[in-house]
Amino acid sequence: MKYNQQVYLGFDRSGKQIRKWFHADTKADLKQQIEDYKIAMRKAPNPSEVTFGKYSQDWLTISKGTKSKQTQDAARTHLRKCAALEPYPIRRITRSQLQKVVNESWDHPHAAKGVADVLRQIFQMAANDGIIPANIALNLDRPKLMPPQFHLLTERELEAVKVADLDDQDRLFVTILQTFGLRPAEALALQPADFDLDGKVLHVTKALEMTNDNKSRIKGTKTEAVRDIPIPDALIPPLRKRFRRNAGFFLFQKGNGGLFTKSAYKRMQVRVWSKINEALGGDMNHNIVKGRTFYDFRHRRATDLYYLCQRGVISTKQAAALMGHSEIIFLKTYSHIDETKENLAEIYPDFEAVNL
Repeated sequence: MKYNQQVYLGFDRSGKQIRKWFHADTKADLKQQIEDYKIAMRKAPNPSEVTFGKYSQDWLTISKGTKSKQTQDAARTHLRKCAALEPYPIRRITRSQLQKVVNESWDHPHAAKGVADVLRQIFQMAANDGIIPANIALNLDRPKLMPPQFHLLTERELEAVKVADLDDQDRLFVTILQTFGLRPAEALALQPADFDLDGKVLHVTKALEMTNDNKSRIKGTKTEAVRDIPIPDALIPPLRKRFRRNAGFFLFQKGNGGLFTKSAYKRMQVRVWSKINEALGGDMNHNIVKGRTFYDFRHRRATDLYYLCQRGVISTKQAAALMGHSEIIFLKTYSHIDETKENLAEIYPDFEAVNL
């Protein structure tokens, strides 16, 4: 349950009443937020003179304080690119100043978008608080984001995956990614209870958040949506065997039994692709699969589903749901792919039983 309260904070210099909404998960947190904000505001001669540096930190606490650490870290990264604005009172900043800050990241479109989004949110909060009459950060110019470029795993690479010398856990992880197209963080959060082997359905309900300080926690999926994915018949027996042999709380764990950390995940990724590279005839001095990541398995799965949509086997709405995308995002991401495969007739074409 969320608790919300609107507080009146006096008047700005134009005589307009300053109002602010506060949101929290508990009444105690709500009360503390309001008290902390009032104390902070009393330290300034007038709310309208609050600097961007001070106000942006308030925004970070109020708007991002309940978000994941990754989201908070991303917001801080974008704010650092706005350092030139920190000494200026919010109400004295011009739109051209904001555009200049965005332009400084123009060569990095995703960074520029992040900066523009952060400025839009900060100035919207300032407008809602009555500190400024309107949000001047709306519709700032930003570079066009190009569709992400994926490496589509080739048939030869997929054959190499089958014969690569992977241990049991790495083999299961790759199989899960290939079969269900999960995000790696979703796969790392899987538990045996998520697999309804009798109903032949995998319930994807959570993901593993791995932070830069090498800590991990379970959170919701990227879109906060729960999705069900059918399990192919050929995968049922090896999964039953695997669960009988290893009934750990999580399918994928470090050697000490703990959740994967960012460093452990990176080591696994290097290890798996090194084995695949060897299966392709490469070695330490000849890296045939340079630049590959675990996300390539997800992209391959999504591409196969897109081809199936083109052939009328499933709808784009169903394909997007299986991948945890909205239909619009799914089409935007994959519709630029030229169809090259043929004879796809099932959701799991030519699926082979694997030894897990």
